[in-house]
Amino acid sequence: MCSLRQIYEDFIRANNMEDRKALRETVELLEEGKNVILRAPTGYGKTTLTRVLANATDLGYFDRVIHVLPLRSIVQDLYNKLRQDVQRGVIKTKSVAAQDMDFSDSPFFIQKVTVTTLDTFVLNLFKLPAIEIGKAFQNLGAHYELPRGMIYSSVVLFDEFHLLGEEGRPLTAGLSAIKALTTAGVPVIVMSATLDHKLEELIKKYGRDFETVEAKDFHVRRELTVMKISDDVILPLAIRRYEEGKRVLVVFNTRVEAIEFYRKLRDLGYSPVLLHSKFNRIDRTRLLERALKERLVISTQVIEAGVDTSFDVLITEACPASNLIQRAGRVARYGGKGEVYVFPFRGKVYDKDEVERVWNSLDGDLPELEEKNYQQPDHLMLHNLSVIDHSVFVNTTNVVKLFEEICNIVRESSIIMGFPVGQYDSDHGVPLTENEALVAMRKNGVVKDGKEIKGYAPSSSCLQVSFLKDGIDGVIIDGYDNETGAII
Repeated sequence: MCSLRQIYEDFIRANNMEDRKALRETVELLEEGKNVILRAPTGYGKTTLTRVLANATDLGYFDRVIHVLPLRSIVQDLYNKLRQDVQRGVIKTKSVAAQDMDFSDSPFFIQKVTVTTLDTFVLNLFKLPAIEIGKAFQNLGAHYELPRGMIYSSVVLFDEFHLLGEEGRPLTAGLSAIKALTTAGVPVIVMSATLDHKLEELIKKYGRDFETVEAKDFHVRRELTVMKISDDVILPLAIRRYEEGKRVLVVFNTRVEAIEFYRKLRDLGYSPVLLHSKFNRIDRTRLLERALKERLVISTQVIEAGVDTSFDVLITEACPASNLIQRAGRVARYGGKGEVYVFPFRGKVYDKDEVERVWNSLDGDLPELEEKNYQQPDHLMLHNLSVIDHSVFVNTTNVVKLFEEICNIVRESSIIMGFPVGQYDSDHGVPLTENEALVAMRKNGVVKDGKEIKGYAPSSSCLQVSFLKDGIDGVIIDGYDNETGAII
């Protein structure tokens, strides 16, 4: 059998790609039995590793590859690109799939290459298969060892891992997964453009045998002009640059602001594309495909991670340094000149003091990446997940009890599906927080087995647990539009 390095070099040569020293070093470390933290700038081509490792599975080097992303909004984008690679012969195996909470063609991770979300991955790893979570809560059992067997015979890539540090529970879940996998000897790669040293220390504290690889061979000639602007400049600047023939991206920190700006442009006769987190799967996929081609895109922070496209101009609300660097990574991505304009913080989503420091530091260049003060992982939850993973006496029933106690083992807030009136299937579900779902439930009712139910009374203080126990599919929402999404 040829070496991983040879597989990488053959892949680069066959596809006329530039050799990336950090990618080559990563596969060499994997071959030595090391796990890798890969810190590489946006546009470096980190997902080339997934393609190379996919071909390694075809040669029998690994059984399978699992690529874990923090957001379901970008799972379909990578999945579609990998499928195109299969059709073009770039990836040899045809066994490529995606799996998240509203899309399923590899429910137990059996396919050779699976793109998934952290939610789905963690549930499958810790004995609560996402595809059978309803059955588990209704005490009907679950095939939990099947996806675990697939995971433990895979190489696992955690992409955009820095996003997990923005909340307490996702970081705990991610570190628990890394601890379980590396303890068992599963090869793990953690990738990010903006992973700071404190998060790196946490990964090395809970995971085993990690080496850090820094990409220092990225030679794209990219010249960015960074300027601060006032609120009244945003609209005319976006229009002017668009009419000059440039690709323009405007990013807000909240969905409401993004929708409002989108409507202003639409009312003026323009046809922008809007991206945010409250679209159903069908519209999310369609709009993301449009956003890769159109010249005027309005978005929230969903554009930051894993979206491989390049704009000439970014007009963005002020935000933390890591977010701003990620947003700017969509500008002149493949080289050339780009413009970044930053307008004042509207006061929501991020810490005001942190954003003010970034705003005050802007002086023609992007800010330096700040070291964050991360919340310490929940040690009780880390212990509980470790026991779940290791003990043969712990099954899905025990995991359900833990889930009931804390409401969710992956997120701070549960994700519940909202369905527009008359569209009661997973393709049309919109992800809602627990509070958003409560409001919609009280106003419009819930859906069970495709039918509307009024006056539903939750049996638990955690709405998601009640829904899972009672077989409720989700809540009914008002005002969904396939261009603006849900107005919640």
